[in-house]
Amino acid sequence: MSVDGDRGLSEEDPGRSEGDPGLSEEERELSRKSKTYHVLLASLFLLLALQPYANVGGGFLVQLGLAGLLLAGLAAVASRRRLFIVGLVLGAPAVALLFVPGGVPTVAGGVLTIAMLMFICIVILRRVFKHPVVMSGTVSAALVVYLIFGVMWAKAYWLVEHFYPDSFTGLSGPGAIDVQRDLFYYSYVTLTTLGYGDINPVGPEARSLAITEAIVGQLYLVVMVAGLVGMRLAHLQRRTDR
Repeated sequence: MSVDGDRGLSEEDPGRSEGDPGLSEEERELSRKSKTYHVLLASLFLLLALQPYANVGGGFLVQLGLAGLLLAGLAAVASRRRLFIVGLVLGAPAVALLFVPGGVPTVAGGVLTIAMLMFICIVILRRVFKHPVVMSGTVSAALVVYLIFGVMWAKAYWLVEHFYPDSFTGLSGPGAIDVQRDLFYYSYVTLTTLGYGDINPVGPEARSLAITEAIVGQLYLVVMVAGLVGMRLAHLQRRTDR
């Protein structure tokens, strides 16, 4: 699925704001769109902050936070009709399945959530590297993708534990909500390669996923930082040459 032609990040000078009279109408529109990445980033930090309260309301608070993340992601990427349709097809049932009785995630909901988050990441990454000017929206978009990786792998770990019980040691309890919270924590520990060792993958499927997440997390940081620095330097060089 091509997203060529999408312009989710503005190409205006980073120091110029939406209210700058020197901006064209198109630039103002692009600046407004870039703000959706700030909202999406805030929704991710909110989801992280809600994890200690996973048992409140039978998991309702965390599921509500995840639903907010999916909706914010849809708003951030749905700048064109076809993207909105794809996002709605993936996101609407994923959000609906979050609120099954008891807040227990379902297999279908987990798969759809992963698919929706992957779709969001692909669209955002295409936009980030399409625009050579690094601004606040660019940085927020890059951070969003990195943090979404943690949510995606947390859902994937839950699916592995669901189909292959006892794939992880150190989980705090047998309840689905407790397992989901622990695997969410384990996902970010693995993504950042902290490796505390309190939760360990012992099944082959779990180990394979953990290795993949650690590699993707490190490669993403290296490639993204190098890319953003290169884009910024190229922009400065173009301004100098004018």
